[in-house]
Amino acid sequence: MRAHSARHGSEILITSAIVLIFLVLFIQFKSADILIAEIFLLSAALVGMLVGYLKLREPFYSIFLDKQKLSYNHKYGWWQLDVDNLQQVGVVSIDQAMQTLELNVVGLSLKREDEFLNKLSPRLAGRLLVEQRHYLLQAIKAYCRDGNECPPQWLVEDTEYVSQSGQKYTGLLAMFANRMKNLKFLTGYEILIPAAMLDRDIWAFSYLLHRWQRDPANTVVQLQQQLNSHSSK
Repeated sequence: MRAHSARHGSEILITSAIVLIFLVLFIQFKSADILIAEIFLLSAALVGMLVGYLKLREPFYSIFLDKQKLSYNHKYGWWQLDVDNLQQVGVVSIDQAMQTLELNVVGLSLKREDEFLNKLSPRLAGRLLVEQRHYLLQAIKAYCRDGNECPPQWLVEDTEYVSQSGQKYTGLLAMFANRMKNLKFLTGYEILIPAAMLDRDIWAFSYLLHRWQRDPANTVVQLQQQLNSHSSK
């Protein structure tokens, strides 16, 4: 599955570069002074080139599904989750101001945390801690707004962690494990997959993972048939 955030990188980069070259030539050969609008267009073209470049740096495919596992591919690494280690999947939501608010992420809860953590690189763990912190803050604000006590360790994860099986973790992996524990308490899920990493909306992806959890082999076959059908059009 190709993430929405990784699409159209080359088109944006090329278009912005052409616009930039045209503007530079136009400004260079015209006799009048540079206008504010032209400076704005130059800045926009430079930003467009940067956006296109960053999109091209993203992995071509962000999610892989096969009969045994789900793989999450990130430019800083990857993590894997075996189908028999997936306990629950759903769209993450919180109660806020007397209404339910979706966080625009799909949540996964695990049966065996050690099996997941032992395959996670510290580099990716550290990056996800930063990228997904705002989801944690939204969940904390909703919980504390109801008058509940908010432990300070929710905001700064500890660098030591002992799993339920007794395995010890330190550093970034321990911080990520503590984040998983806090998310589990606040949302019911330990792992988050943002909508930007998906090729479909969060509800459709959640439904897909439900099907995959029940029948991995058949779901993968159907998904491959759909991809082949789209590519042939």
